[in-house]
Amino acid sequence: MSARQDIFGSPDQQALLGRGRALHDLTHGNAGYTYYGRTVGIVSPDRAPFAELVSMTRLQGASHFAHVQNDQMPALVQQLKPHDLSAVQYARWVGDASALQTARETVTSKQLPNGITSHWLTDESDNPLRASLASAALACGVLPPNLAVLSGALQPGLCRMAVTDQGEVVSCAAAASYMHPDHPDGQVECWWGMLSTVPDWRGFGLSLRLGAEVMLEMARRYGFTRFFTGIEPGNTASEVVCTRLGLTLTDSSTLSVADPGQLSGGRMTK
Repeated sequence: MSARQDIFGSPDQQALLGRGRALHDLTHGNAGYTYYGRTVGIVSPDRAPFAELVSMTRLQGASHFAHVQNDQMPALVQQLKPHDLSAVQYARWVGDASALQTARETVTSKQLPNGITSHWLTDESDNPLRASLASAALACGVLPPNLAVLSGALQPGLCRMAVTDQGEVVSCAAAASYMHPDHPDGQVECWWGMLSTVPDWRGFGLSLRLGAEVMLEMARRYGFTRFFTGIEPGNTASEVVCTRLGLTLTDSSTLSVADPGQLSGGRMTK
């Protein structure tokens, strides 16, 4: 049997995910850090000096401050300029009990189209299915996190896939624990996202259905009751899906930082 493949993307992206996993293995006991299968980040500017964010970005190729009040953001971005690092601000959208209720209603009302079945990614999922999942996400500009996270093998995580009768993944959604379990929100709030649908299958509500299923299963299986995602301002399609699933825009953002010398294009994902 071939070794399970957990990392996908361009050579730069795969190298970045590998470095992120290695750093997570060293730092997973620190409640000031975050990890959801891409790179290790810092919970907030209050938990570490700015220089640490720069160092972690140099080390991995990308890192982030997970939770920054919007009025703090301009000053942080300004501090990055002397370091020749690129920055992307992702607005934080959050859903809680009302989002879970909307998810229940969505699963009840939104049926899968003919020729499509939905499946969970597991530790036993074969490499062709894993490659098809990654291809669907990457085709939408989304870098899949390490699949060891999304299969639940490394930490609490889930990925739901819409699969054709021919075994091709055409849509996906995922979620994973984000903060250390000892953090006050570590067992309450999880990352949720990776909503991707290939062009030929858009218009069937697949992202809504899969995103709702992931929310409900993260709550049922792991007890998470709050879900957040980051959306770059202007990404109207993602904003519409989040609104329909009961997430709301907050007054905080994630500051994602990348080293263009290690990551072509200067950004990790859409």
